[in-house]
Amino acid sequence: MRKPLNISREDFPETARTSDGMITISPKIENFDMYYIEDVVYLKRGVQNLTLQIILPCDYTVLHPLIVYIPGSAFHRQELKASIPNISLLAAKGYAVAVLEYRGSEDASFPSVVLDAKAGIAFSKEYMKRYSVDNERVFVMGDSSGAYAALMAGLTYGVKSLEDEYSSNKDYSVKAIVDFYGPTDFTTMNDELSTQDHTVANSPEGLFIGGKAVDPTSEYVQHTIIKNYIKDGRKLPPIMMFHGNADELVPFSQSCELYEALKENGHNAVFYRVKGAHHGGREFWSDEILSMVDKFLKTKV
Repeated sequence: MRKPLNISREDFPETARTSDGMITISPKIENFDMYYIEDVVYLKRGVQNLTLQIILPCDYTVLHPLIVYIPGSAFHRQELKASIPNISLLAAKGYAVAVLEYRGSEDASFPSVVLDAKAGIAFSKEYMKRYSVDNERVFVMGDSSGAYAALMAGLTYGVKSLEDEYSSNKDYSVKAIVDFYGPTDFTTMNDELSTQDHTVANSPEGLFIGGKAVDPTSEYVQHTIIKNYIKDGRKLPPIMMFHGNADELVPFSQSCELYEALKENGHNAVFYRVKGAHHGGREFWSDEILSMVDKFLKTKV
């Protein structure tokens, strides 16, 4: 019987033992081991704890970029952990990921989601320093209503009317934004085909503004429109947009409108039409699209 070796994992030798008929392989390691930290409270709003689900590459020898990911939920309360299988595909490419919870329309109305997103980004940047995260490479990403939150948080940095005590004078800036089929202007969602009426009081958009019909003449509703914040000359982070042209819930034109406004005002944006994709389609989590996202983010620092 041999005694245990008192050496590191890295110094442990390969065995010389073989068996007839065995096959030796040397797989190329192209992704990262990961581990998961659940339910990190980043903010308490009244009696409600808002949490982060954190996925980390296990390699601490290098600093990793951080993606704050905001899941879609039609502005309702989120099934936060349902996002983990998909977003882990990006974590496997070497990103730390914080999946961010925000108040649903059952609990608060606009601008709640924007305030929560900004507070969560600021907290993540500070909290994640302990986990070999590079605060110079922080991005925000979301799908559907989460993409709306990501866009608003990233594009309204420094807009005091969309800050509170948890984000004002804190660093919630990001280097880039990734938008998967987010709504951008509630007042024009019924201009294109959809399976929902987006203007009535009990629609996701109507509930998000307090259970009211979406009235284009309302100053309050105008404050929800993303393109109204990109015309004041502020420098904005670059944006990558993906939207399926068979989206039955958030009309494809929503991304067209924002992209055209961004380009008209001289901002850096790239927009991909995902042919035949429906709302939340599996295409958005294909290796092709995730590799495009990875390449885009790596060029933005």
